[in-house]
Amino acid sequence: MRAASRAAALLLVAALAAACGRPGAATVATLKVRKGPFEIAIPAFGELQAAKSTPIVVSPESRFSLLTIGWMAPEYSMVKSGDVVIRLASTDLPDLLRSEQAELAKVDLDIAQKEKQLEKEKTDLTGQIKVTAVQRELADVYAARDETIFPRNKIIEDAIDLNYQTIRERHFEDERSQLEKRAKAELQLLQSKARTHQVKIKQFEDQLNNLDIRAPHDGMLIINKQWNGERYRVGMNAYSGMKLAALPDLSVMEAKVFVLESEASGLKENLPVSLNLDYEPGRVFTGKIAGLDTIAKPLSEDSPLKYFETRVSLDVTDARLMKPGIQVKATIFVERLADVIAVPNQALAYEQDKAFVMVKKGSRIQKRPVEMGARSLTLTVITKGLDAGEVILLGSPEAAAKGGKSL
Repeated sequence: MRAASRAAALLLVAALAAACGRPGAATVATLKVRKGPFEIAIPAFGELQAAKSTPIVVSPESRFSLLTIGWMAPEYSMVKSGDVVIRLASTDLPDLLRSEQAELAKVDLDIAQKEKQLEKEKTDLTGQIKVTAVQRELADVYAARDETIFPRNKIIEDAIDLNYQTIRERHFEDERSQLEKRAKAELQLLQSKARTHQVKIKQFEDQLNNLDIRAPHDGMLIINKQWNGERYRVGMNAYSGMKLAALPDLSVMEAKVFVLESEASGLKENLPVSLNLDYEPGRVFTGKIAGLDTIAKPLSEDSPLKYFETRVSLDVTDARLMKPGIQVKATIFVERLADVIAVPNQALAYEQDKAFVMVKKGSRIQKRPVEMGARSLTLTVITKGLDAGEVILLGSPEAAAKGGKSL
């Protein structure tokens, strides 16, 4: 709102000079209203960034171990596709890999022992079934059945023995079937454990292979900042999915600017913006607000001030001047009108929600109702009730009454 404040100051100086030039009128300043531009502007500051960029991200598979940044390529250096740009380090990853490999070897040994044990039990049962089958066949062949030859007791005993051998054979067959089911279940459980260890081993091996983060394409390396504004550096911890850097597309730039919470009244998308680069303040770039945060946040932990982060799209990108990280100052125009009448706020009086100004015509004072438009901290646009060239008072009606006659 700096432009509006400067315009108000000039108007007041002119009014006071006019009032002081006439004897007896020093108590009430007057102002001859004129048409001119009216602006409500919000100051902002920030830096340039690429509108599009490829993030350099810690592998999502790195969620099982603690990583630290061991080396980073210099910021703003030009890199080629496949170049190592960040090298991570891990103290526990090799130990985790060796531990999983040992667990897998143990499970493989358990599987081999279990297969050997089950095979032995199955072989024993198969032998029992064969022996029992032979015994059943012999019992069937030599069983006494002719009542005219053999005593009844002998026939009954041989029938019982045949039935016993038949039941015994079925029992061993059922036991072998249950053994096969149990063996399958026990082996599946052990194989499931082995697959779990194999998956973890693969993950740890992939993590070790991904400790070197490579550039996905050619570009300029930009190191990202944390939420508190500090850039990532060697020695910091790194976690799965963390965006440590970026390769920006320098052909289309935008600005990330911050607006003080107390000055953000009227801030919204699509407002026009003028922007200056810190190292070339004489050149003005234009754009508009493309997005803004809904919640104001401090720029550092110990700062009591809160700012709205705002993204500004630029109408023109000068690749020769514009690089990511260059500091900028911006002016956001909440209101921008041309050829309007704007009066200082102290010239307005209010009665029953209606606004009035005191218009001076010769020696008389007229209390005239007006309709208001846009309003800044110092000026108010008058849309109806006042014409250019008229003279108004910049004081209270009581003080104005001393300087002339009211109509």
